[in-house]
Amino acid sequence: MMRRIIKVSAFCLFILICHTVWSKNGLFKTDPYAALKGYNRVRALNGKKGELIGYIYIKNNLNYTNGVLTDLLVVKANNNKLDTLYRIDSKGFFNSQGKPELKNTVKQYYGFKLSKELKGHTDLFSVGDVDRNGKLFSDDNDFLINWNYQTKRFEYYPMP
Repeated sequence: MMRRIIKVSAFCLFILICHTVWSKNGLFKTDPYAALKGYNRVRALNGKKGELIGYIYIKNNLNYTNGVLTDLLVVKANNNKLDTLYRIDSKGFFNSQGKPELKNTVKQYYGFKLSKELKGHTDLFSVGDVDRNGKLFSDDNDFLINWNYQTKRFEYYPMP
């Protein structure tokens, strides 16, 4: 009986050591993007030199079939966790610290749409609010989300 306990203890110690070594060597990593269940990755955002800034993940508004969204996240993997660089949802636009840049003050909020990617501009994106039919409002409700290279953050600007 004592030999069996020693063998089991030695085996458990072996597993613990192997797990630690594998984790340090990167052989035993989890996928940080798995936390985004229910979201779809639609676009990669790259800097001027081609470096990855982050990925855009969206959540569709199931009340519409024409691309209306409820949530948008710009995320980047940092070791085994995700850093949220920007977020848009029914409450507004939020920076990487989770602070609101623009609060949603519309009482009848239906969602927003992500605009098509602008050729040659992979470090920005734009969104626009939709009406109750899922159609874009006027240009007054369009916003440009641009990567600021000095502050290393996304910032929003109302479209001109």
